Amino acid sequence: MADPNCGDLAAGIPVDCDFLPIGGTEPNILLIKKTEWDLAVTNATITFDGTSPNLITATVLTSGDKGYLIEGYENQTKPIVTGIKRASGYRYKQTIDFLAIGGKAAIEKIVKDMGNQRFVVIYKNLFKDEDGEGKYKVFGVEAGLKRPEGGAELDKYNDVDGVWMLKLESEEFALESTPQYSFYNTDEATTDAEFVTLQSAAA
Repeated sequence: MADPNCGDLAAGIPVDCDFLPIGGTEPNILLIKKTEWDLAVTNATITFDGTSPNLITATVLTSGDKGYLIEGYENQTKPIVTGIKRASGYRYKQTIDFLAIGGKAAIEKIVKDMGNQRFVVIYKNLFKDEDGEGKYKVFGVEAGLKRPEGGAELDKYNDVDGVWMLKLESEEFALESTPQYSFYNTDEATTDAEFVTLQSAAA
């Protein structure tokens, strides 16, 4: 019979004294439409590790589909994962705040065109281990993230100098069952190259 608590701890967590974790994120994130992500999963061009199923080992979208690069500043991308106890088991709410920098009409069109879609989001940590693992993290793999009310704000008088402040998050009825996913393929250089192939140009 399966564990009714939906968990089975099978390993401990060591401390790597040579690569102690640090906070912070790199500037840019990638938004991928959830429908296009799911199609690639169905086509088996996005693959998951058999031993660690929260590890993504390849991210190749279907021909013609691309992620959308949002360029920002270091540490202005702010991912948060919150554990929530539900009647059906423990779930995780994923939230990511980021900036859309610039005052061009094209940027405001992108803010509008995000609409009410669901997205998968890939962001980059400043921290990584010696092989580059831990650099890329992925939100929204299971249910996707959407823009909540107040998820697009422009305030010309705040401390971010009048740029758009954007938010994507899990919906309360569509939380994730996994805190977050990692993306790592072979080594850092291979993973970096695959991340680049996912991208369409920034506006």
